[in-house]
Parts: sequence; C-alpha cells; structure tokens
Amino acid sequence: MRRAISWAIHNAPGMNVVMFALVMIGAGAFMTMRREVFPEFELEVVMISVPYPGATPQDSEEAICQKIEEAIRSIDGIKKVTSIAMEGTGYVLAELRTDVDDVQKVMSEIDREVDRIPSFPELAEDASVEQITFRETAIRVGVIGPDDRSRRGELALREVAERVRSEMLLLPSVSVAELMGTRDYQIDVEIPEATLRSYGLTLDRVAGIIRAHNIELPGGQLKSQGQEILLRAKNKGRVGHEIERIPLITEPGGVVLSVGDRRGRPR
Repeated sequence: MRRAISWAIHNAPGMNVVMFALVMIGAGAFMTMRREVFPEFELEVVMISVPYPGATPQDSEEAICQKIEEAIRSIDGIKKVTSIAMEGTGYVLAELRTDVDDVQKVMSEIDREVDRIPSFPELAEDASVEQITFRETAIRVGVIGPDDRSRRGELALREVAERVRSEMLLLPSVSVAELMGTRDYQIDVEIPEATLRSYGLTLDRVAGIIRAHNIELPGGQLKSQGQEILLRAKNKGRVGHEIERIPLITEPGGVVLSVGDRRGRPR
C-alpha cells in the first residue's frame, strides 16, 4: 500500500492518465446506463378468473379454485399457486419461476388445461387467463360536473368521463386509461313485502328465480356438410327493462307475474 502511495506521489503524469481514464469510463457508463421511470421487467404472475354468479366464497373455492389448482399444478414453470375465493368469482394466481424463458407458452398451457376441466358448475361463466401487469399512474385527469348528487347526475358525469377516457385512448402515447372513483353499474330489484306475502314468495326464492332465468349457456354444435352452427341460449339481461320481463309466477289461468309488475294479488 505504501509503495502504491509513494508511486502516485512521485508519478504525477501517470496519475493524471489514470484519473482521465476513470473519468472517461464513468462518462461512457453514464451515457449508456438505462434510466427509466417505468422499468421493463418480465411479468411472472398469471391470473385465472372464473365468474360464478350467486356463489358463496365456499362454493367458489370448491367448484372453481380447487379444480383449477389440480389442473395446472403439474405444468412446468409454475412456482406457486394461490387461490382467492370471493362471492360470485374464483381467482387463481400462478406465480412463475424466474428462469421461465417463454411466459406466453406457459400461459397457453394453463389456458388449455383450464379449458379441459369438464366439471365446472353449469352457471359458471367462461374462464379468463391473463398476465398481471404492474403499472404506475403517470397522470390523473379530473372530470367535474354540476353539483347534482342524484342518480341521473351521477350517470351523466360517468358518461362524460367515459368519453374523455375514449378520447385519451386515441392518443398514440396512451396505452391504458382507467376510471377511478366510479361505482359499478348495478340493477336493484325491490319488491314490497305485501306483494311477496300475497304470492307466497320470499326474497331468496325471487333471487333464485332471477338467477336461474338470467343466464347464457352454450347449446353445442350442429354440423352439416357445408357449415357448423353454434347453438347458444342467450337469456341474460343486462339492463333494467330486460330484467323486468323475467317471470316469477305463472298461474294456471295464464296470468304471469314478472319482476317488473307492480300489482298485488287481487283480493
């Protein structure tokens, strides 16, 4: 160590050369160093979600999550499987190993295995397999309307926000735009207690009838020499007037009580 210090003291030109070389190497490294606000990284989490309308968390776990876990557990590249059972939906998160070279290939294998599960409940909807993308918010845009707290005012403000979101997505530099602070669309069915009593109904029974009628099911295929026809029963209402037409009771005389009827049983 002393010899190096002594050499540096008595050889000023050599030290200048060394310092200049260090400065040049540092400058070159600084110019080529990647500097990103949102660094790129390989996504390593795949999420499988299956909507199961009307199911309890326990039903979602037994009928959805456990079956998906058994189907994908043997796929090469999966490090850990985590299930989240919620009311009306079952989620399964598959964490991939860091040495996986092709994430899309593993996703395709997971998708195939999930499609092969034959014992999903009849009311369960199609499974969705997607990568979880981690993003940070770059900018927030506020949409402000008149001081109207009614339902109509809230819907009008959301429509404006939807238009702003659509226009922002048209910009070449914007890839994702999400709405924040908005409530999900919801249809409430309210039936007077007197009407329930007059027809011998309960809220649980009404909910079961609506759930049984408001479905969309595949019906198979019809094959001919020239074409294939896909059959599907589409009876899923998405707006209020479609839900109103669901029949609750059909009497022998032909009288039908639907969800939208506001009359009680005649005395």
